[in-house]
Amino acid sequence: MLPMIKFDGKRLRWILPTLVAPVLFVLVLLPARDWLTPSDVAMLQLLWVTFVAQKEGQRAAVICTLISVLLFDWFFVEPYYTLYIHQVDYLTTFAVMLLLGIFIARLSGRLRLQLARTHKHFRQRQHLLNSSRQARFTAELEHSRAMMLRSISHDLRTPLATIMGASSLLADRSLTLSAEDIHQQAGNIYQQSQLLNEHFTKVMELSRVQQMQGELAWQSATPGEVVSGAIARRAALLSQHPWLMQLPVRLSCSGDLTLLEIALSNMLENALRHGTEPIEIRYFQQQGQQVLQVVNAIQTKRKMASDAGTGLGIPICQAVMQLHRGQFTLQQPASGPQVIASLCWPLTNNKEQHG
Repeated sequence: MLPMIKFDGKRLRWILPTLVAPVLFVLVLLPARDWLTPSDVAMLQLLWVTFVAQKEGQRAAVICTLISVLLFDWFFVEPYYTLYIHQVDYLTTFAVMLLLGIFIARLSGRLRLQLARTHKHFRQRQHLLNSSRQARFTAELEHSRAMMLRSISHDLRTPLATIMGASSLLADRSLTLSAEDIHQQAGNIYQQSQLLNEHFTKVMELSRVQQMQGELAWQSATPGEVVSGAIARRAALLSQHPWLMQLPVRLSCSGDLTLLEIALSNMLENALRHGTEPIEIRYFQQQGQQVLQVVNAIQTKRKMASDAGTGLGIPICQAVMQLHRGQFTLQQPASGPQVIASLCWPLTNNKEQHG
C-alpha cells in the first residue's frame, strides 16, 4: 500500500503560488508564444516572482525563480520542449533572470524581517498602553491637560483684558490723562503682567512634570531644605510670610527634590490665596510612607468665591505624586474650619538619619 501524503493548510498555501502557479502562468502565455518575445515572458515571470517574494518569503521566491527559468527554457526557447540551448544569448537571459529573482527574493526577505520587527514593536507598545498602570497614567494626563486648557482660557482672560484696556487708554492720544491716571494704569499693567507670569510658570511646571514619564532623580535632604527650596520658587509671594513648621531634623525627606519643591510651592501658594494665616508645614513618616502637609484655616465662602479660579496647583501636585507612586489629598476635618493638603509617598530603602 502506498503511503498517503498529507498537506496541512500552511504547506498547501506555500506550494500553490511557488510550484503550481508558475506552471499555470506559463500555460496561459503559451498560446501567445509567437507574438511575445523572450524578454516579455521573462519580465512577466519576474512579476510573479516578486509577488511570491512578498507573500511567502525568500526561500519560496528562489524556488519559484528556478522553476520559472526551467519553464521559460522548456516552453519559449527553441528547440521547444527540451532544455537544450543552442544560442549563447539565452544563457545570458537565464543568468540575468535568475540573479534578478534572487535579488528580489533577498530584498523581500529583508523587508519582511523589518516588517515583522515593526509589528513586534507595535504589539509591545500596545501591550504597555493596555496595561492598567499606563491606562491610569494616560487618563490622569488627559485630565491634567484638560485642566490646563480650562485654566488658560479662564485665568488669562481677565489679566489680558485689563492689560489691553489700560494700554489702549495710555495709547489714545485723544485722551488727556493726569500723572496719577497714567501711574494707575501703568500699575494695572504691571500687576496683571505678574499674574500672567505666575500662570505661565505653573504651565511650564506642569509640562515639566508630565514630560518626565516616570524617571525620577531620587535624592535625600532634610525637610527644611525642601521647604526652603519651595519658598524660593515663589519668593515674591512666599518669602515675606511667617510659617509654623513641624520638621524633625533627624528625619530625611527622600524623592525627586525638584518635583517635591514644585508641588510644595503650589500648596503654599494655594494656602495663601484661599486660606488664612497662620499656615503650618508638617513632615512626618508613618507605616513606610512620607507625609508632607500644609495646614491652615479656610477663608469665608464669600471671599473664596471672589478669588476662585481654576488653577493648576492641584493637577501639578497630583502629577508629582503619581510619579512618586503616592497620592495628593485635600481634607477638611469635621473638628474645625481647616484644610489639610497632603503629599504622601513611599520611603526609599536608603533612608539616611541626620544627627
